[in-house]
Amino acid sequence: MRKLLTAAVALTLAAGAATALGPSASADQPTAAPPGKLVFSDDFDGTAIDRSRWSIHSNAEADRCLGNKNNQQLEWHTWDALSVANGVLTITARRNNPEPGYEWSSGLITTAQACGHEPADSFTVHPGDYIETRLKLPAAQGFWPSTWTWNGNGSNEQDTYEFYSDNHRNLYLTNHQSGGGSCTYESPTDLTTTWHTIAQQLGPDETTWYLDGQKICTQGPYDGQGDALILDMFVYAAIPPKVDEESMQIDHVRVYRP
Repeated sequence: MRKLLTAAVALTLAAGAATALGPSASADQPTAAPPGKLVFSDDFDGTAIDRSRWSIHSNAEADRCLGNKNNQQLEWHTWDALSVANGVLTITARRNNPEPGYEWSSGLITTAQACGHEPADSFTVHPGDYIETRLKLPAAQGFWPSTWTWNGNGSNEQDTYEFYSDNHRNLYLTNHQSGGGSCTYESPTDLTTTWHTIAQQLGPDETTWYLDGQKICTQGPYDGQGDALILDMFVYAAIPPKVDEESMQIDHVRVYRP
């Protein structure tokens, strides 16, 4: 499935994209006008994750749809890892032995491809969709958050971003389709210190990535079908944590369609 990639392209923007704005600020939104019709959004209002829209089971996870040690993941996915307050979803990884063979719990949420646990209001992305996630990344070593798509076998997988928290400056951006391609974005500033909006335009002619409204990568087209939208914070076996708990925050996830 998903491994740390040798980048096809490395990009550095001369001007830092980071801002000191909080989760409700809008200065780093990707465009002045919405890039199409809003077809899916979660602003994480209320006091709990909306289980009619999200599942923690995914058929991308080989161990009973809740864990995947063969993919260098140490965590077991639980609802308890997900909390919602003040318009923010917090995903917390804990070293709390949630399941035999798993020392860590953490969170994955998916809109489809959920091993028979599909949410009532399942959602899949289409070619041409624009996916954006506004978030604050984890700082402690050993964590691997991402926003990505999954069609059941990985042939159409798209990574809006992957982040390995031992390196606070790099984002890994990948179109896994044949003829796709990848970039490594190298930030001039620490990406964990403030909120960022990371977005991806899913073709159909090309795939383009944005950080805080600035284009940072362009690769090949996307023609996927039936792809779930997934957000997660994995615990990374290759560079394991030195802490017992760490969190990331998500202000919103949105999908626009032309």
